[in-house]
Amino acid sequence: MGKEKNGEIIIDVQNVGLTYETNSRPITAIENINLQIKNGEFLCVLGPSGCGKSTLLKIIAGYLKPTIGSCLMQGEPIIGPDWHRGVVFQSPTLYPWMSVRKNVEYGPRMRGIPKNDIKQIGNHFLQQVDLIDYSDKATFELSGGMKQRVALARALANEPEVILMDEPFGALDALTRVNMQTLIRNIWQKTNSTIFMITHDIDEALSLGTRVIVMSKNPGKILKEFSLSFTYSAIGSKNGRVKVGEEYMRIKEEILDIISQ
Repeated sequence: MGKEKNGEIIIDVQNVGLTYETNSRPITAIENINLQIKNGEFLCVLGPSGCGKSTLLKIIAGYLKPTIGSCLMQGEPIIGPDWHRGVVFQSPTLYPWMSVRKNVEYGPRMRGIPKNDIKQIGNHFLQQVDLIDYSDKATFELSGGMKQRVALARALANEPEVILMDEPFGALDALTRVNMQTLIRNIWQKTNSTIFMITHDIDEALSLGTRVIVMSKNPGKILKEFSLSFTYSAIGSKNGRVKVGEEYMRIKEEILDIISQ
């Protein structure tokens, strides 16, 4: 479905707000969110803790229904979770009783894809995340970074239209985190995926995103968005890292000022 049609709107968030009912009083998590996600872009969302970033992701994923407004995918209302939207959380939600391969192949198997195709899909995505040699391992034998690679391969194996990531590298050590950033950038470029990623790390957002939106503290609203091209400087560079120059630092300072207000 349409991965070659770069620039087309794939997700359309229209005037979305969500209020949680609590015992004491209702709490508005996000309000008046208008956002269009286009095919092939890498959109990163920044904002202070508790600003509703994860709430927005869960609405797009179909886990939550907005109190007000609507969220559409390719013109159709999102009414629940769907394999066209793959989700990767901060803690890898793997099935511990299954091998690495069985975890990756789970989605295609549930969708009734033929056995031979499932094996090919498994091989392809295990190679993408460099885990083909660990196919038969139990997931509890893996390090945190490796588990997150399995979670990523499992999301990719359904070949979703959009990959939604909720601080996927937040729990990893600095070096593993950089390696994972390089991996996801390369996969995004190779597969022409559309990625929506929440992060609290400004450098991560600047070095990965083709667009970055900054949200206000609770209730979360979109304060500003930036169109960026830093990620392209890392593709093809020897160390796989973004070149940090004056423009990068100026935008980083501006985002820091917005978030700390």
